[in-house]
Amino acid sequence: MTIEGTLVAASTAEGAGLEVGQRVFHQKFGYGRVAAVDGNKLTVDFEKAGRKKVVDTFVERV
Repeated sequence: MTIEGTLVAASTAEGAGLEVGQRVFHQKFGYGRVAAVDGNKLTVDFEKAGRKKVVDTFVERV
């Protein structure tokens, strides 16, 4: 069976080099700081949206 589609977010084992305390930007949630890193999953404390879990490819370093 083949599933066709478009890759939305790629997974990276090293967490894109992000570390706890780094400032990041997310298109929907805005600016925040990384609170925890678990592989490619980040827990981020966003300034206006609160604490969220996001995949590393959805944020960019500021």
